[in-house]
Amino acid sequence: MCQPSRFPLAATRRFIMVMLPCFAISAQFLNAQSGGRGGVGASGTPGPAPVDITASRSFDMAQVQRGGKTFAAQCASCHGSNARGGKTTKTDVDLLRSDLVLLDHGGQQVSEFLKFGRPENGMPKFDLPQSDGVDVAIWLHHEITVAVERGVYRKLNVFSGDAKAGEAFFNGAVGKCNTCHSVTGDLNGLGAKCNHDAPTLQLAILGGSGCGSRAGGGDGGGPYVTATVRLKSGEQFTGTPGLINDFVVQIHLPNGEDKTWVRDSGWPQITRTNRRQAHVDLMTRYTDANIHDLAAYLNDK
Repeated sequence: MCQPSRFPLAATRRFIMVMLPCFAISAQFLNAQSGGRGGVGASGTPGPAPVDITASRSFDMAQVQRGGKTFAAQCASCHGSNARGGKTTKTDVDLLRSDLVLLDHGGQQVSEFLKFGRPENGMPKFDLPQSDGVDVAIWLHHEITVAVERGVYRKLNVFSGDAKAGEAFFNGAVGKCNTCHSVTGDLNGLGAKCNHDAPTLQLAILGGSGCGSRAGGGDGGGPYVTATVRLKSGEQFTGTPGLINDFVVQIHLPNGEDKTWVRDSGWPQITRTNRRQAHVDLMTRYTDANIHDLAAYLNDK
C-alpha cells in the first residue's frame, strides 16, 4: 500500500519555486545545442524542421520477402510467424525486442549468430548461407519498422474493383441486387453520399445501410426486423420485437403501445420478418472481389 508523503507541502512549493529557473535555463541550453529541433535556436532564428524518420526507411522488398520465407521455414515453428513468440509457440522470446536484432547492422550480427546459435538455451545453430541469414535479419528490421511506425500510416482511399464486374454481380443471378434496388432510384448518388470513400462505401454495401442511403431497407422506412404475433382468436399484431422467450412475448406497436402476452401451449404464434434478409444471405456468398467490384460500380452512380 502506498504511504502518504511526509514531505511538507510548503517545502515542496519552495523547492519548485527555487528550481524552476534552473529547469528553464537547462531547457534553453538543450534547445540551443540541438538547433531548436523545429523551435528557436541560439541566434533567435527558427531551427530546422523536425525530421520525418520514415523518409530514411528504405528496404529492398525482394530481400524482405526472401527473408520472410526463410524465417517461416526455419524459425516460425519456435518464434511464431510474427517473430514475437508467445504462449502458442515454443519460446517466449520476442525477436522484435531482441537486443541482438535491434543492434544488428545490415544483417551481419544476426547472420553470424545463426551459425553458432545458443544450444544451452535451446537455440540451435543453422547451416544457412550467409545471404539467407542477412535476409532474415532484414525481414526482422522491416517488421520492427512496421510496428514502430504504424502510427504514420495513412488509409488509402483506393477503389481497386472492376466496375463492369460489379455491374454484372449487381444484376446477376448470385447478387440479385437489382430485384430490390436501382442505381437510378434508391441507390442513385450513393457514391457521393459516401463521400466517394472506398472503405465507407464497402461497409455500406455489407451492412446495407449508412451514407444516407436506403441500401438495405428496400422501402427505406420503419424497423428492419418486425414480428407479427397471431393470437388463438385469429387477431394479429405487428411491431418491433421486444422481449421474446419461452414464457413471454412482447412487441412495440407503431402507435407507441407495448403489447405483452404470456405464452401457453404454443400460443401466441410469432413470425419474424427481416427486410435485410437478402443482405444477410449474401454474407455467405460474397467474396472480397465482389465487394470491391460493387463499390467501384456504385461509386459512380
